[in-house]
Amino acid sequence: MISFLSLTLKLWPELAEYMKTIGVLWDEEVTWDGEKPFDGASNESYGYFSEIAGEQDVRLVQAQYNWYSDGVLSRGWVYDGGSWSKVEDVELDGVFDKFHFDEETKAFKQEISESVGILNDPGLEELCKDKLLTYERFPEMMPETRSFSEENARDMLEEYGKIVLKPCYAFGGKGIHIVDKEGDIPDIEGEYIVQRFVDSSGGIEGIVEGTHDLRGIVVNGDLKAGYVRYSDGEISNVSQGGSQHAVSPEEFPEKALKLINTVNEELEYRPCLFSVDLFFDEEVEPWIVELNSKPGIGFYGDEEMREQLVPVMDSLAEAFKQL
Repeated sequence: MISFLSLTLKLWPELAEYMKTIGVLWDEEVTWDGEKPFDGASNESYGYFSEIAGEQDVRLVQAQYNWYSDGVLSRGWVYDGGSWSKVEDVELDGVFDKFHFDEETKAFKQEISESVGILNDPGLEELCKDKLLTYERFPEMMPETRSFSEENARDMLEEYGKIVLKPCYAFGGKGIHIVDKEGDIPDIEGEYIVQRFVDSSGGIEGIVEGTHDLRGIVVNGDLKAGYVRYSDGEISNVSQGGSQHAVSPEEFPEKALKLINTVNEELEYRPCLFSVDLFFDEEVEPWIVELNSKPGIGFYGDEEMREQLVPVMDSLAEAFKQL
């Protein structure tokens, strides 16, 4: 079947010059040797995203970030007409940043920002990735957070009875330690933060029972979608064995919306994409757990999640035109 985009370009090739070409730059999730860019369910999700973007005259090219140089991708993948194909020497109008953040890539992201434009701005990326920096920006809305030291861990454990140790820059629930005894404070390697533990086991009325976090996905200042992650343990991240289901913006509790709106008013980056992850404590009060500059838009065959994420994809395609 010929897609709308393919048919349009075949009948009116002069319209091709009005297409925005956006490089979606990954780490090693994208490969070159196979028949598709991804090894798994992301092929379906980003194929679908490519179709939605194409309807708004935006062409997405999936690639590794090290295939980029001076506004050009040496190679990449495009989805059109229901299948993936390889392309080479692609000039870009902007970049959608999906690759890791550290001191080396921070400079690279800034270079991209100044040449073709990038979503997200490196300043927002750093704010979201550095959990201590996030706390310094939003101290009234997050549980107390300090840089890790044994002294800080002991002091906060004495004050709160339970603490969480998290890597400063990791994601996906990796490297998290929940501690309620001084003797259980582990030997830590790398940059960590220590944070007051928030007991979210009471759930959110009408949305979820038990341990959870509620994620709201924001594009250009507007809450576009959400989902709740939950588990029987103390960590609700899906990659750590939790589950999830979609929550529409209309279902978000008023207190959660108020926190998200406050964050939106503070973060004036445009265009932008980020998520606000929330816990509700025993007093049914929400707390920001973290901000995430790379919330996933994969739906992994879940039709409910696909429908929830369509507004995010639509809004992202529109945001790419601002680059």
